[in-house]
Amino acid sequence: MTAVSLYGLVYEETPAGRVGIAGAAVYCEVCGEATHTWAIADADGFYRFSGDLATGGGVWLRSGIPTVVGIEHDDYQDPPGVPLMFSQGGWRQVMVSGDTLFDIQLVRR
Repeated sequence: MTAVSLYGLVYEETPAGRVGIAGAAVYCEVCGEATHTWAIADADGFYRFSGDLATGGGVWLRSGIPTVVGIEHDDYQDPPGVPLMFSQGGWRQVMVSGDTLFDIQLVRR
């Protein structure tokens, strides 16, 4: 495990710009001391997997291999064109090397 964090905004694109999606659940298998870690987007749509090893944070890194994250919200889904992973929607890949900002777009169902 490495003392780096993964964080970002879960959002929908509107005519006024990006709007955060509160309550979106972001899953990261290789984040946290025990893996299988969830982060819930706050009222502004921000989520964070902490890099603080002392409190069970950190991300398990493998050189050149992307980290897979899952996203769930009852009222939202993947936008058109996002490739399916594991034969289903709601998954993304991100290369983590150091503290990494990763924003995730969803669209209303």
